[in-house]
Amino acid sequence: MFFEQTQLGRWVATIPAHTWAVALPYAAALALVAAEVVWLARRPGPRRDAVLAAAGVAGVMGGVAVVVGFGYNLILESLWDGLSVFAWQPAAGLWSSHPVLGAAAAFVAWDLAGFLYHLVGHRTRIGWAAHRPHHTGTEYDATLGLRQTWVPFHGLAIHPLLALAGFDLKVVMVCAAISNSWQILEHTSFQIRFPRWFSSVVMTPAAHRHHHGLPVSLVNLGPVLTVWDRLCGTWRPADAPAPEHYGLGGAGSGNPLQLELEGWVELFRGNRARQSGVPARAVK
Repeated sequence: MFFEQTQLGRWVATIPAHTWAVALPYAAALALVAAEVVWLARRPGPRRDAVLAAAGVAGVMGGVAVVVGFGYNLILESLWDGLSVFAWQPAAGLWSSHPVLGAAAAFVAWDLAGFLYHLVGHRTRIGWAAHRPHHTGTEYDATLGLRQTWVPFHGLAIHPLLALAGFDLKVVMVCAAISNSWQILEHTSFQIRFPRWFSSVVMTPAAHRHHHGLPVSLVNLGPVLTVWDRLCGTWRPADAPAPEHYGLGGAGSGNPLQLELEGWVELFRGNRARQSGVPARAVK
């Protein structure tokens, strides 16, 4: 209560929920990346140069993604307001009357939406063109968490639908911030031991690394919860042998703009190939 009455507390209260949803995960990402880069590059040599180069590329990709994220959430807020008038009122009343239950349900719903978003990112050509930058890292480390797309807008066909279930946008944005922060942690190369019961319910770095293995595998797509992968048959246990290589093959470009555009170039060439009667390369 005292904090809320201070000038800082009043200022914090004026910050929109969608701002926190963008700012908090990337603050966590920067802190984790900084710690991991310092650890991995603690000795001079080629390894240090590679780590610093990867961190620089990922930093640019993540920096632009932050700006895009603010715009994305503003559009999401507008769409949410438009769909809220069609919300299922019994559900909206339930979440309002039982805020703890509502928050838990919102988190699960957001996680399911994230699974579908990720699935679209791998199973459709437009989705893959947008999602591809996240898979451009050739090492499994925290810098992957900053390799985010600059055009995540296929999510606007999925995320606003949660408004129809009567969820409050501010609650959902808090859930998004928590979810995105955890997903940053999922990409760490640090060996973290989690209890078996925890790893069976929550996606861990040891489990998510299977998703980034070369060749790209359609496994472990869940943002935080593992239940969606288990139900859809895309689950690979954390204790399965870890991939030997990561990324998309090759050394990878050091140009952030090229990494962001390569998927769209492939998409365009694929369309040209289909027009010429040549089958386009399948998305993995």
